[in-house]
Amino acid sequence: MRPRQSSWKWLLAVLLALIAVGLASLLLRHARTTSDLRGRVVASLSEWTGGTVTLAEPLLIRYFPPSIEGGLTVTGAAKLPAVESIAAPSFRLTLSLPELLLGSIKFNALRLDKPALTLKSDASTGSADAVFARLTAFLADAPLQTVRIRGGKAGPPQGAPLLSAVDVRLNTSGQSGAVETHGSFNFNGESVTFSFDRGKFVGNDEKRSAPVAIKVTSAPLTARFSGTLHVADALEGEGNLEAKLPDIRRFLRWTGVVLPEGDSLKDASASGRVHWAGATLTFDDGTFDFDGNQAVGLLAITAGPRPRLDGTLAFEHLTLDPYLPDLEPDASRKHLFDWVLLKHLDADLRVSAAELTAQGLKLGQGGFTINAKNGKISNEIGALELCGGEAEGRLDLDLSAPRSEASLSGTLANVALTNCLRSLGLDVPVKGSGTLNADISTGGTTREELIRGLAGTIKVSAADGSLPVDLAALLAKPDAEASGWSQKTGTDYSALDAACSLSAGHLWCQSFDLVTDKGAITGAGGLDIAQQTLDWNFRMADPDAPADPPESVSKSQPRITMNGTLSVPLIARAIHPAPRTGASTQETQINGAPRVDSP
Repeated sequence: MRPRQSSWKWLLAVLLALIAVGLASLLLRHARTTSDLRGRVVASLSEWTGGTVTLAEPLLIRYFPPSIEGGLTVTGAAKLPAVESIAAPSFRLTLSLPELLLGSIKFNALRLDKPALTLKSDASTGSADAVFARLTAFLADAPLQTVRIRGGKAGPPQGAPLLSAVDVRLNTSGQSGAVETHGSFNFNGESVTFSFDRGKFVGNDEKRSAPVAIKVTSAPLTARFSGTLHVADALEGEGNLEAKLPDIRRFLRWTGVVLPEGDSLKDASASGRVHWAGATLTFDDGTFDFDGNQAVGLLAITAGPRPRLDGTLAFEHLTLDPYLPDLEPDASRKHLFDWVLLKHLDADLRVSAAELTAQGLKLGQGGFTINAKNGKISNEIGALELCGGEAEGRLDLDLSAPRSEASLSGTLANVALTNCLRSLGLDVPVKGSGTLNADISTGGTTREELIRGLAGTIKVSAADGSLPVDLAALLAKPDAEASGWSQKTGTDYSALDAACSLSAGHLWCQSFDLVTDKGAITGAGGLDIAQQTLDWNFRMADPDAPADPPESVSKSQPRITMNGTLSVPLIARAIHPAPRTGASTQETQINGAPRVDSP
């Protein structure tokens, strides 16, 4: 090595050493003492959080680069909403070297290891949107460039933590600048990863706005949002949202709203332009998929202990099967109507569909409205295509008390009887086009009580059809009888009219009039709804008999009895009806002749 080069290197080394000594002297002069630096850091953190900051011993202070390490607690942080205290056994705070040389304190980065955030009670924090708005403003004014949290947890003072395994990194330029946040945590047993990117705020102190992009990924929910965030007294925003929920029941249970188990609300997704204000998120013109059904329209979702839905939805095809119960009695079901989703939600919905189906019954196009509040549900149906005809009416359910109450009033007009009866599980091959008017109600706590509690009136009229009974064969022989409905030969009719009433689980038809090419047939009888059994008597009127025949003539007219099960009744001809054991005292006048009906 040449002497000249060697001397230059030594001079450079000495110069650097002198600069380092000078910087150290300057740092020590401005920092004064360790306790003074500690006090200035505590004061700056206290001003940011609005609380009391304590740095626990032992503290490790470095000047190259300047940093402080130790333990940290924060209490009474007025600017940090919903947080009662923060306790971190280990933290590292990095300071800005240029600022420190100038005698001021500025933070570069804060790292908290295994911090515990104790949350305030709901009563003391205000609404969730207000809390989030204050938190957003707090982060916007952060005097830090980077905040790192590793292995943290957050929860109430007592009980299990609400969030655990919190791992978050926040980068901010501070003073209402942009913020980039990403990380992960565990919430109610599910792992969640997220990212939150916010641009620079613009506006005044009353309302500030910034562009945001949010992504959340978890097993119950995957969502993306991009739009604008508004921070004022409450949190507001608008933008585009895409969300997927494999199981809505699981998502609601995860967020604290418990619905009963069921096969509906699966494979759900929602997308479209949204805006939100407070706890309400509104799709102005969204697309929704669930249970294989797809709808478009407006939908507002209000979060809370009892969620609320408001909107207008239009379906091309709507399958109602996932929302209807199994018709078979279920002894394991403790609460009869737990399957009714609107028992657990509030709603004001208007629904229309080009085609509806329910348990094999094709309903065609139609619309209905749903209103539900605190377990009281009303459903109005307007112009619903059913069995080739049209249905309209109103169904009310009161599920707010242990005893459920239900009422139905409506009309089915010009329906095809065969298809409708089969769809309802009644294998009675009656043909014709009919109209039904019903006004019925019931109440109870079990399926059996609801059946026994049925009460009301039903009127039926039909035309141009046939009954699955060969009346000609029955009238040809005095001792003729048939077992079951006739699948080949029936009795055609031009008009059928029946007036019936419901009571104690029985359908009683006080009058039944049938016009056939053989003559007029009148009758009366009943149906045990629970047992599905019949007890009917019919009479073929004599066209040559006087309008009010004497009793001897009336008794000689042929009579037809129908007894047994609804699916396979015993149908027979009897000239002189014999009183049956256990007959009631109820008298039914059939074509001028008295008879005693058996219940």
